[in-house]
Amino acid sequence: MKLGPAPAGSRCPACGLTDLLDFFHIERLPIHVGVLWPSREEARRAPMGEVTLTWCRSCGFVHNRSFELDKVVFEPGYEVSLSHSELFRSFMQNLAERLIERYDLRDKTIIEIGCGEARFLRQLCTMGPNDGIGIDPTVAAEGVEKFDGRTIRFIRDLFSERYTHLEGDFVCCLSVFEDIPRPVEFLGSVRKMIGDRRTPIYFEIFNGMRAFRNNETWSVHYEQCNYFGPETFPAVFERAGFEVVEAGPCYGEGQYLYVEAVPRLAEAQAAALTEPLEVPREISEFARIHSSALATWKARLEEFRRDDRRVVVWGSGGKGVSFLNAIRAEDSIRYVVDINPARQELYIPGAARRVVAPEFLKEYQPQTVIITNQLYEQEIRTQVAEMGLTCDFLTA
Repeated sequence: MKLGPAPAGSRCPACGLTDLLDFFHIERLPIHVGVLWPSREEARRAPMGEVTLTWCRSCGFVHNRSFELDKVVFEPGYEVSLSHSELFRSFMQNLAERLIERYDLRDKTIIEIGCGEARFLRQLCTMGPNDGIGIDPTVAAEGVEKFDGRTIRFIRDLFSERYTHLEGDFVCCLSVFEDIPRPVEFLGSVRKMIGDRRTPIYFEIFNGMRAFRNNETWSVHYEQCNYFGPETFPAVFERAGFEVVEAGPCYGEGQYLYVEAVPRLAEAQAAALTEPLEVPREISEFARIHSSALATWKARLEEFRRDDRRVVVWGSGGKGVSFLNAIRAEDSIRYVVDINPARQELYIPGAARRVVAPEFLKEYQPQTVIITNQLYEQEIRTQVAEMGLTCDFLTA
């Protein structure tokens, strides 16, 4: 689509202003990247949604203007864990150690919003030691988990105003905030939960603007309705009544962004209005770059098909889901490899490609492996080499 003004009445979810430009559109993407399907037929019928990416000329924030919250349902069985990656586990271990030392998280109560499988929450509670409260609609079981004299209480629900009565000494939220359509309102509920205490918080998200700058065309997902950058991410915390202590990129050349903040005690003055921002190249060129990448890959896969080449995709997460739904390579790619056992032997929504374990490649003997996230390339190459396989590698 061409860069153009958003419809009248549209407002930026981050700053509330109306000077918005639409710059990218996809008619159909799977609603969820964390829900795979037990059969090819069910995967083809997976619910779809529309994406219209909109950039705010006042604050630089990007969001999906076509996002419909009612379509997104998080429940047990939703699975996007990266904990099977040694690279990711090392990052999370180092992060837990740093936060415990920096905020003296020992004999405290930790609240994690969007705890998922609660691996990180358990790390903080075990290493502290601490007690925990995990809130997430996808938790496997509600109730209290006990270990070494400590407890973690699990609540199967979305965080909202109903939980502002909870009390904790530290609040964290990882890889969730980009899925919240009203980010300032959400942070207001967190601020209300903390009250007049100086409770520190740690939020971490996908670095959306880095993806645009690096032409990562498959990093657009439906449920990810917000695309923050290093400037826009801390700004929403300031608007919601927090004082940002530290913020910046993290994990694998800045694939994520983080904010550490504490409640602001005094009311901040409203920032003065500025001139509209210049449209950055990564915004004005993204639709063209996406179209070019799509054409390149379709031509490449057609060549693979003619040569009867065995090709697999490695990575069934968000980038893999978007890539496979864009290229529609039914005749060129039959299998998607993933190291997460919970995603294996299921099918990608929409594209309906079967997810297999890495060991399957010993039998299949692929000639080409397409890596959906370059961050894990060395890890993938090592696993392939350990299986005694020789093949070409491409990055989607």
